[in-house]
Amino acid sequence: MVLRRFVRSLFRAEARREPGLLLGEAPLKAVRLLGAKRLAEARERAEHALKGARRCACCRGVLEHLHDRIGSTLFLDDDPEQLARAFDAEERDGFTARVLAACIVLSGRERMAPAL
Repeated sequence: MVLRRFVRSLFRAEARREPGLLLGEAPLKAVRLLGAKRLAEARERAEHALKGARRCACCRGVLEHLHDRIGSTLFLDDDPEQLARAFDAEERDGFTARVLAACIVLSGRERMAPAL
């Protein structure tokens, strides 16, 4: 019984801390691009999108060159469509931004302001 309440409290706390939902902010662009409203829902869709991307030659190339073109750190508030422009025209297709959105949702971190 106590464990059940504890687990429920973790999910409520995660929802309160979810980036893009604080102070009435709009959902993150990567979340919206995956057709979701919340980060947790977008993570499921992102996993599905990456499974498909690994079977596509163009998308697989994006994944292989991700760190070369964009760097090693993705932030949750990054714009996947803007990041897609880092790839040459022949390296990207209509799904590139969605693949990048999936990467952002699954491995992006919250951007922190430096302490003054």
